[in-house]
Formats: sequence, structure tokens, C-alpha cells
Amino acid sequence: MNAQINIKGKNMEKSNLESTQEFYDQWINMYKATMGKFIEMPAVGPAREKSEKMMKGFSTFVNLYASGMDTSVNMQNVFKEAMQKVQEKIGADMDGDISPEKYKEFYDIWIQTYSDTFKDFAKSGHFVSDLGKLNAHLMDFQKYNRDMLEDNYLKPMNMPTKTEIDEINKELYTLKKTVKELTSQIKELKENN
Repeated sequence: MNAQINIKGKNMEKSNLESTQEFYDQWINMYKATMGKFIEMPAVGPAREKSEKMMKGFSTFVNLYASGMDTSVNMQNVFKEAMQKVQEKIGADMDGDISPEKYKEFYDIWIQTYSDTFKDFAKSGHFVSDLGKLNAHLMDFQKYNRDMLEDNYLKPMNMPTKTEIDEINKELYTLKKTVKELTSQIKELKENN
């Protein structure tokens, strides 16, 4: 049932995820060998600090992209595994006359098989680790973007940054708490007099 495609004399499977993974691995290795080393070089000159921040941002983006690709490849592998299980279960049952009952039976098998396969994958430590890495890189990327927005846009335009707003909120909370305590003490003193 594997569909074959001939391209320039090469025989390839239509849904060959291994070649996608190979390409991705080669891309990551090439990045680490070229741009990765360039990014690790220390910046010099008057714009050193800004250059270092920008290089860190590029690295942060590449880490997020790589983690996203790993997650995508893992999900594709689960899809492939689920489809193979469906094909094994239905086998030759779908040959011949196709009736609404056969479609319903195929649908039930398909739904149950995919649900079970993804449930097993979601319970695996690999899935949790993969999702943890993706979320960690996403949070790093969001923090970097927020910092760059504050440094390059909000501060020069004399607008409040998230840090400043957080400090003001904390101070406001403390002031409200103090006022509440003082109000209760004043009330208590009035009642005692």
C-alpha cells in the first residue's frame, strides 16, 4: 500500500519522514558549525552590548525553532504510527463493496486507534520532556522579545515598562495595605475613647 514516486531515478516513499528528519538534522548541524560559532563570538566596539543582545535573540529564536521542529517531527511519527495501526487493523476489510456500515466500522476503528496511540504518546516521558523543552524555549523567546521591546521602544519614548508598572503595582498594594491597617487602628482607638 506504500505509494512510490520515482524522481530522477531515485525511488522514494511518498510520506518518508526519515528524509525530513535527516534534512532537519543536517540543517541544525550546519547551523551549529557556521552561524552558531559566529553568534558565540564576542562583540566589540561601541555597539557591543546591543550586538550581544541581538545575537542572543537570534540564538533564542533558533532554539525555539529547533524545539518546534522536534515536536513537529515527533507528532508526525505518531500520526504515521497511528495510520499504520489502522491499516493493520482494517487490512482487506475495506476491499469490495463499501457500505455505510463499513464506513462506520472504519471510522470507529480509525478514531479508537488514533485516540489510543495519541493517549499512549501523551503519557510518555518523551512527550512531557519534548513539551517542556518547547515551552522553556518559548518563554525564553517571549522574555527576549519583551526585553527588546522595552529597551528599543518603550524606554526611548519615555513610556512605562512592565518592570516599572509591576513596581508601581507592588507599591500601590503596600500602600493600600498600610491604609487599611491604619484605618482599622484609628477605628479601634475611637472605640476605646
